[in-house]
Amino acid sequence: MEKVDISQNQTQNHEIPSNIEAEQHLLGSVLVNNDIIDEIANIINSEKFYDPIHIKIYEVIENLNSKGRIANPITLKNYFEKNQEVNDVGGVEYLVKLTRFSYSVKQAIDYAKIVHENYVKRELIQISHNIKDDTLNSEEDKYSDLIIEDDEKLLFDLAERDSFSQSCMKFNLALAQSIRMAEHAMHNDT
Repeated sequence: MEKVDISQNQTQNHEIPSNIEAEQHLLGSVLVNNDIIDEIANIINSEKFYDPIHIKIYEVIENLNSKGRIANPITLKNYFEKNQEVNDVGGVEYLVKLTRFSYSVKQAIDYAKIVHENYVKRELIQISHNIKDDTLNSEEDKYSDLIIEDDEKLLFDLAERDSFSQSCMKFNLALAQSIRMAEHAMHNDT
């Protein structure tokens, strides 16, 4: 599906679904406590952020985390300075400012859900624009049932991605519970 710049196609003065404050609080929490990354990994990734600066910051956080390195304002500053991108992310001051928004793991999970929900809404807007464009600009050989089929697949793919994230979370909870039960059984045997 070709990306449509939905910010330029606003209708009736509706705002594009986003919550910059939730993004800031989430990033701040992660920068203060990298353990939160494991808790939100099934809910969020960099593409789900709205603000391009936040997308770039979270990409680096994910990159550092995948290499087993800590992600905090200092390591991000080093990364962005090395790549001459520190001004692209609001400068060192912005990275430090984000840490003032840090909260508990529970709140970070709630913020991740807010960011994810807004991402899904933006994707739905994208799909609706695709439907409108396909319908209004359809070639005579592209029948309405083909338009429906194509866009139904986009909706299904979006729903599948969301449902996959939720099933992974359930699996992680089940795995954690199984580990606790196994540890409990092991301690009872000794």
